[in-house]
Amino acid sequence: MPTVVAFETEGGAVLAADRLVVDNDTVSSKHADRIAEFGDCGAAAVADPGEFRRELDGKRRAYESDHGENPGIEPFTRMATGIAEAVGTDAAVAARDGEGHAQVRAVYADGSVIDDSPVALGTGAELAFGRLEAGVPSDLDEAETFAREVIEGVAQRDTRTGEDADAWTLTSE
Repeated sequence: MPTVVAFETEGGAVLAADRLVVDNDTVSSKHADRIAEFGDCGAAAVADPGEFRRELDGKRRAYESDHGENPGIEPFTRMATGIAEAVGTDAAVAARDGEGHAQVRAVYADGSVIDDSPVALGTGAELAFGRLEAGVPSDLDEAETFAREVIEGVAQRDTRTGEDADAWTLTSE
């Protein structure tokens, strides 16, 4: 199981995830794309990121068609929660609130949601929390680099987390 981290900074929000896929203690891929970017919304799924992305994009497009804009953090979180339950995965999501502040949420396969930042999911979550709770950079560019470094650090101690990480940022308005 990979590691996904998400957190808020003064300038916005960051999602990061490694690319490793391990099935039955065997590496089956080093190229999983766990981060789903949809303009002003983003998500990173721990398991089955392809199905999670497709389903979430479909719901997001329907919302955009009905409302003329991407969803904010609350509707996007509701969409992601239902999909996480259906797919059986945990995920982190990011979008802006009504005031334009980028926020993150953790959504779980059991339907629960946690709205505290930082978020760490997957096999390396405990290791990642140690770094994240010590403090995150306030500058968004530095925070993106920091998120990748957190994943790389976790990979040194967790065999199910890969060293290569993708990151996505969302600026606050």
